[in-house]
Formats: sequence, C-alpha cells, structure tokens
Amino acid sequence: MQIYSFFNRDLSWLSFNERVLNEAAKENVPLLERLKFFSIFSSNLDEFYRVRMPAIMALEKLYKQKGGKKKSNEYADILQNARKIIQQQQKLFGGIFEQQILPLLKQYGIHLLYNEPLPDAVQQITTEYFFTQVLAFLQLIYPVNPGVNFFPENNKLYFVVIVQEKNKKEEFIIINIPTDNLERFLPVEIDGIKYIVILDDIIKSNLQKVFRHAKITGCYSFKVTRDSELELEDEYEGDIAEKIEKQIMKRDLGFATRFLYEPGIPLRCLQTLIIVLNLNNAGIVEGGTYHNLKDFASLPAAGADLTYPKWPAVRYRIDEKNNSLFEHVLQNDIILHTPFQSYDTILRFFNEA
Repeated sequence: MQIYSFFNRDLSWLSFNERVLNEAAKENVPLLERLKFFSIFSSNLDEFYRVRMPAIMALEKLYKQKGGKKKSNEYADILQNARKIIQQQQKLFGGIFEQQILPLLKQYGIHLLYNEPLPDAVQQITTEYFFTQVLAFLQLIYPVNPGVNFFPENNKLYFVVIVQEKNKKEEFIIINIPTDNLERFLPVEIDGIKYIVILDDIIKSNLQKVFRHAKITGCYSFKVTRDSELELEDEYEGDIAEKIEKQIMKRDLGFATRFLYEPGIPLRCLQTLIIVLNLNNAGIVEGGTYHNLKDFASLPAAGADLTYPKWPAVRYRIDEKNNSLFEHVLQNDIILHTPFQSYDTILRFFNEA
C-alpha cells in the first residue's frame, strides 16, 4: 500500500507568500518592482487573515468541542505554526526593507521618511497640508470605554492616542487615518531632495494642535482584520448573483481574526482596546510602526532605472481587404493573448456586432 504525504494547504500558502517576499530581496530586480513585491506580500497576508485564519480557528474550536481523542490537536498545531511562520516572515520583511530598500531609495535621491522625525523644512509644509487637507477627514472616538459605540472597519488604519488634561485621569482616544480619502504618501521636494512623507506621520506630528489643552503621552497605530469568507448555500435556487452580492456586503462586518498593533503600546491601553473592541477571540499580533504596507505599490517615485521597461501591447493586424472583422474570422480563427496583445480587437468585435 502506497502512502502519500501532503503539505498542509495553509502552511504551503504561507510558503508561497514567502517566495513573493524573496523576490523583493533580489538585487537584480528594479527598485520599484521590489516595492511592488512588498505590497503583494502584505496584501496576501491580509487576505490570509481574512479567509484562511478564520477556517483554522473554527476547526480548532470544533475539534475541542467534539473532544478529540488524539493527544494533540492538529489544528492547534497548524495555527501555532502559521503564527510562527508569519512572525519570521515579518521580521524578514523589516530587515530587507530597512537594510536594503531605504538606502537604495536615498541613492536615487528619494528620502522616504520612515521611522524618523520630520525635518523642520518638511514640517512647515506638512503642517499646512494637515490644516488644509487632512483635518477635515479626522474622526475622534472618545473616551474609549466599554460604553463606546465604535466598530473598527476591516483593515482600516487607526491611532489610539493617550492624553491627559491637568488634574484629570488619562483618556484613550481613537483617531482614524483617512487613507480612503487621501494618498498614503505626500511627496515634498526641498533643495533637490525628494522627501516622501507618510500620512501617519503627518497626523502624528500635528496631534498637539488637535489636543491643545492636554498632554499627549502616547500615540500608537493599529488595525483590525476581519473574517471575509463567503458563506454560500450548496443550492442554486433564486438569483445566485444576488446572493453573492449580499455575502460580499457582509465581508467587512465579520468577526475579528487579527488585531495588529504598534510595539510599545502600554499594556493597560492594549487591554482596554481588546475589551472595548471585542477582540478577545482575535489573534493579538505585534507589528511595526506602519500597517497596510500594500500601499507601497503607489509610492510616488519614478525613474527609468527603477522599474522594468514597459511592453506596449501588440495590435492584431487585419487584412486591409476585409473591412469587417467578421469577414476575417470567417476565413481564419483569431487567438488573442492579452495583455501582450491589444484588447481593442475584442472591443471591435462587439462594436461591429
């Protein structure tokens, strides 16, 4: 009898995502293309927590409820291994980015202000930007206590700000980082140097102007990832498209699978957020200063040496004797390979029809 051994599907998926991350480490890959691989890795990891992590957690819980006879819970092992692998990958991500990517950006005259204070000249411009553009989109949720009516949206970015007024107890206040309304990165060029400022830092450096009469003792970013598995019944009565649409609308309202927070947050603040935001069953994960690094795909930088040369789509040539595409098809089949060949031929097909 032949015995087959298989890799676990979820651990194999994480292994694939590490291959994506390894592409970002290759020195022969153009710089902006490497940033795109960082973006893909980050986006894939978010999707893993949205779709696969809920399934693993549910199987582990079901195994416990049914009183598994085996001494070890295989789903608990998978969950533990997945978290360990993700932690190692995030460490690798940070190492490559800080030791290779940031110095290379500076070589090309691009100074991405990442985990460093804003220079005075940049601060003047970003303060003006804060008052004219950013402030209108900020929403303050306070005080953060068990009675607060707040539901953190899926994969949206937030700050928790710790403030204390004179002779009063400290308060925790949640502020959104409005990346839906504004670009994540602001380019600022001064004396031939192109600075790129992250929106998070623009808000953080101007918070004291919002809380004028209070002392800010801490500001930490966080985000919540939610279950987005589509639950469709195994039947096809009625309008299946309508059922899928309804399920998609629920994707951002699922239970929390991951609470990602910035290192250094005080334990009392972390515990308050977990209780108030109902995150007891979510994976509590310490991340970096910045989250949603999939936004690196839109970094405002350009240069011939920073990306692969573009390949223009090849147009399919039609015999000039045939004024109609349909007459051409009657004589010879057409096979198109998009995006290497232009999609215009398909548009012409429908337009002629």
